[in-house]
Amino acid sequence: MTAMGLLRRACCGAVLIGASVWAAQAVEADHSLALMLHGEGPYYTLHLPMAVQSQAGTVGLSDLQVQNARGEALSFAWVDPLPAASQQQRQGVALFKLPGAASGATIGPSRGWMFDLRSVPGHLLKLELGLPATARGVYSLAVEASPDLQQWQLVQAAAQVLSLEHQGQRLLSTDVDLHGVRASYLRVTALRGSPVPDLESATVTSVTQPLAPQAMQWSEPIAPSRCEAQHCDYAMPRNVPLEQLQITLAERNTVANVELLGEAQAAAWPQHERHHLPHPLKALRHKSEPASMPSAAPVWMPLASTNVYWLTHPPEGDLRSGPVWLNGSVTPTLRLQTQGPLSQLGPTPPTVRIGTHTRSLVFLARGPAPYRLVWGGTVPALPRPMPLTQLMPARQAADALPQDIAMVVLPPASAAATAAAPSSPASAAVAAPASHRAPWLWAVLLAGLALMGAMAWMLLRRPPAPADS
Repeated sequence: MTAMGLLRRACCGAVLIGASVWAAQAVEADHSLALMLHGEGPYYTLHLPMAVQSQAGTVGLSDLQVQNARGEALSFAWVDPLPAASQQQRQGVALFKLPGAASGATIGPSRGWMFDLRSVPGHLLKLELGLPATARGVYSLAVEASPDLQQWQLVQAAAQVLSLEHQGQRLLSTDVDLHGVRASYLRVTALRGSPVPDLESATVTSVTQPLAPQAMQWSEPIAPSRCEAQHCDYAMPRNVPLEQLQITLAERNTVANVELLGEAQAAAWPQHERHHLPHPLKALRHKSEPASMPSAAPVWMPLASTNVYWLTHPPEGDLRSGPVWLNGSVTPTLRLQTQGPLSQLGPTPPTVRIGTHTRSLVFLARGPAPYRLVWGGTVPALPRPMPLTQLMPARQAADALPQDIAMVVLPPASAAATAAAPSSPASAAVAAPASHRAPWLWAVLLAGLALMGAMAWMLLRRPPAPADS
């Protein structure tokens, strides 16, 4: 074999070695986390951490699957946390002032209200209290529910309702979350030290379809990435629907009206799927989606307008504005914009926290353990999720989810950081866990390069062939 042929073979070998290393690293780019099972199965409910959701390749988590020890994809179904807004019913209810406690022949002042909900069907989502226009005060209320006026269930231990005026602005918060409870009667009682609100009306929002409400997950506080004269921009976690937003002011006795906007780009404002439904209580419904827009010129879409405050109000103490319900959109950047200079929010810009309903799925365990949650773009054919009724044919509509739980085993260092530190698609690849096979992959590559170098050195040292006479 000629020297040129040997050198050609050496180069081809090096190229093949490099290609195999690149292919192995591409496979390793997939994310994979172990699952810890609790219970006998075979059905398990898996609550997805925000840390996993923010690393997925798509908003709809279409690249996600559950695998057994043989690498086989298992059947699963998404759980819809809440119904669509179009399936809600809203109606006024009768209200009655509760009599005060009796002491001998004397009846004390009333301490609350009773609401008759026997005509309201289904699960109760929200109670809206109608205060008189002249009402001013902060009311701390215990909310209880009953099917028969005999047995009472605590729904809210200390719901806060307020109607205040401050520097010409009125602060009004009169909605009480009922968490999907079923009841025929509600009882609202003022806590010790709180006055009883005067009420003119009460309205209840309910839904008749079965609910499987999921708990809220919250990110760590997010500081602004940029601030200008009248707004601050905040980088949002990837693939996380913005359902609630908590704005934390830096200084007491601060109040302002703010506009919340989301950056809308052709590739950054996807329409989330059915299981990304926003919370029904204050969801904003957009009739049309934005047309395709150039990525160099983002458009800011309105999300909400709200009052934020941190007030000192004796005797209740500090009063802080609660979370703002948003429409469940996914956006790379959130803008907080003030009416007037940003300095009205204090010397330090506020931080924000993102809240979203926990995404949950049910899977059918099959084959050997251990089981893993896998997501990434290199699997050639991904299984499509089933409807829950198809995955669990014997399940009735009102049945609870499987009580056996699968838990994602998160790396200690990345569990909180991923949810709190949003990233772009490029930075998400950097944040992916390092491959445990990376050392030997690099060893193979270096060995191939060393082999090619040695063969080239031998060829260069070989004396030239004698010329033909």
